[in-house]
Parts: sequence; C-alpha cells; structure tokens
Amino acid sequence: METRSLYIHIPFCLHMCSYCDFCKVFYQKKQVDDYLAVLKKELASLKIDLPLKTIYIGGGTPTSLDDEQLEWLMDIIKPYISNDTKEVTIEVNPETLDCYKLDILKKGGITRLSIGVETFNDDLLKAINRKHNCMQIKRVIDYAHRLGFNNISIDLMYGLPGQTIEDIKKDLDIIKLLNIQHVSYYALILEDHTVLKNQNYLPLDEEDEANINELIDERLAQMGFIKYEISNYAKPGFESLHNLAYWQYDNYYGVGLGASSKIDNRIIEHSRNLNSYLKFQDITTELCNSKEETMFNHLMMSLRLVKGLDLKAFEKYYGIKVLDLYPRAINKHLSLKTLVIEDGYLRCTKDSIKLLNTILLDFI
Repeated sequence: METRSLYIHIPFCLHMCSYCDFCKVFYQKKQVDDYLAVLKKELASLKIDLPLKTIYIGGGTPTSLDDEQLEWLMDIIKPYISNDTKEVTIEVNPETLDCYKLDILKKGGITRLSIGVETFNDDLLKAINRKHNCMQIKRVIDYAHRLGFNNISIDLMYGLPGQTIEDIKKDLDIIKLLNIQHVSYYALILEDHTVLKNQNYLPLDEEDEANINELIDERLAQMGFIKYEISNYAKPGFESLHNLAYWQYDNYYGVGLGASSKIDNRIIEHSRNLNSYLKFQDITTELCNSKEETMFNHLMMSLRLVKGLDLKAFEKYYGIKVLDLYPRAINKHLSLKTLVIEDGYLRCTKDSIKLLNTILLDFI
C-alpha cells in the first residue's frame, strides 16, 4: 500500500489542560529550536519519494511556537507540499494565535485549521484549565477568513465538569453563527494520569451520553453538517482527508515525539523521551501485526465511519472477502440489523454505531 499521509507532532504547550494525556511538555525556546532541527533530520531520513496527499501538524500546541519558529516549521514542511497535496492541517489554540501567526501559516501552505475550542462557556473553560475565551475563538475565526482560510474545523467536548445540557445547547447555538466547515465533537474520556482522573471526576453514564449525542446529531444536521464518523461532522466536501486516511486504514508516516506510523502491517511508535529525541537517538519501536490483526484493525477503524468498510478495497488488500473471514459475526449482526451491507459497504446503522465496541466483541 502506498504511503501518502504524514503526521508531525509538536509536543510543546504553554499550559497543561486537566483532561489531556497527549504527549506534551512545557514550552522552552531552546528546546523548541533543538526539536525543529531534529524534526527536519527525521523527515529527511524517511526519504519520502511519493507526493503526499495530506499533512497534519498536531500537538501539544503547534501554535505555542513563536513567529520565527513557526516560519521555520513551515520551511520544514514546504518540500513535502506539492500539487498532489489535498490538505495541510495544523492544530491551533485561540490564545496562541494572532493575525501575524495566521499569516505565517497561510503563506507556509496550511490549508486547514483545527481549532481547539472545547466549549464556548468561559466558566467551563477555566474549570478545565483552558486559557482562551469565547471572544478569542470568534476573533481567530474572523482573522482566518480575512486571510483566506476557507476550511476551518473546531473541536468541542461534552461531559465536562459542571456542564449542563443547556450549556451544550448554547454551544450549538454559537456554532450556527460561525462560518466553519467541520466540527469534531467528543465525549470527555478520563485518561490515566490526568488531573480530572486523579480528582475522581465521574464521566457521563451511557444513557446521558446517548441523549447528548442524539441532540448534537440533530442540531448539527439542521445546520447542514453531515455526520461521517462517530464524532465528526462536515459540510459537504469538507471531511478531514487526513483523518479519513486513519479510518480507512491507509498507510501514514508519523514523525516527532510520541508519534506513530502505520506502514502495511507494521506499527512504528516513537517513545515520549524528549532528551533522547533531541539527541536524534533511535527511540522508535516496531510492532509487526499478523495478517489477522491487521484485517481486524482495518475493520474496526472503518466501522467508525458512517459509510463503513469498503468491501472491494478490503478484498483487494488482503485477498479474502470480509464475509468469508467473519461469517458468524457478520450474519449475527445482519440478522439483528445492527450491521447492514449497502452499496458495497459493510456499515453500522444510525443507532448501532453507538454500540460499535459491543459489536466488535463478536469479531474478536
């Protein structure tokens, strides 16, 4: 399988959010300079020989970098952007952006912004240790449009401490007023070693989560957003091409601290040891999955998509039909109507996609 997507991890943050377990460290100028130098070396060592279709810069907070460092990062990715590149995304936090940084991103080849909003409620933002406010979010989106960005995504969360159903409805009302093309809306997941987990905060129960999810689905659909993955909604033509590569189980490169690559049946993972990375030591580990493991992972990821698993593509990759591979599980769920086969895809229904983890147990 060709490898046409690239993920770049920038682990630096100006502050730590109470729910986040991503690979991150506090910003220090000298460390960032050293990191970017190593990042450039690592990219060169991959010897990428096919034009990339998607590039995604995540974090951390990539826009915690100062202007000069952000320009350097844009220079690093420039050789990998071509006419074949359909999408270049960067994650941004509102409080770290101004019109000058946005201009650097635009001139550097960024075509898509992913803004970490979480909620428009200023009190809730303070409770999870976010440093921006609702006004800054609106200002960033306005600046971005003035500079010519026409593909803007926002990340939101529900199930936050103290968040009510009315708070969520107000967030949805604000979305309606914004000129954005994509929404990622996630339930809060309590990860180990995060502040909220250590404070014994209790997440939503299944019934409340299902009701909120249904509300979000309905309200975003009324605004013209099409749900195309469990937690992702897009205006027509604005689906995240890079994330689709993950869900379709395509190959991708991952560079930087804590990043991972998927090359056919190989998963290559970076450690989170910053000191080793800055010394350009080999801090990757490689796991070779069996064919059976790879096929299950492909099925698992693709069933997250509303359109589901491409049956012809699966057979082309692995030389076996998914119906022959999992006859008992598929026939059970076809009879239960929790899975359907339509237009060459195996997929969940609108209601059963919420039960995906339970469905997948039968395939294991």
